[in-house]
Amino acid sequence: MAYLDKREVIESIFKPDLFKFRIGELSKMTGVSTRQLRYWESKAIINPLPREGDQDARVYNYEAFHKVQSIKYFLDEGYTLKAAVAKTDEILEMFGKIHTIIGHAVRGIEEVDGEMMVDLGIFDEKAQTRLWASIDENEKVHYHVRAEGE
Repeated sequence: MAYLDKREVIESIFKPDLFKFRIGELSKMTGVSTRQLRYWESKAIINPLPREGDQDARVYNYEAFHKVQSIKYFLDEGYTLKAAVAKTDEILEMFGKIHTIIGHAVRGIEEVDGEMMVDLGIFDEKAQTRLWASIDENEKVHYHVRAEGE
């Protein structure tokens, strides 16, 4: 298998902007009633996507799905709505940072020594080694430092 560039990987595997859900679908997926979702919307906790033309159905994106799912989790754990929203916002901010770091770190995917590995880029200041990661059959991550071009 030839080297697969990170842009190809990210673009072909996961396009979160394509995920859009009507309010009823979001309700079924998260277990939060449509009435509750409308209430959260009225309090600016969640926001539907802008509506085009004469469409009146509420449509939410993938980020809203995660937010609703997380808020529900914290509510089920006994948090108040205000505390659940605050905890969720903290988590989503952290996930945003992780997403950015991973987006910059992953350089591509390649078969190395018969094993699929993720290229995590240059590993040292002199640009002589690269960091690779693989996963074994037990889903344990292994890191490999290899000479550049090896």
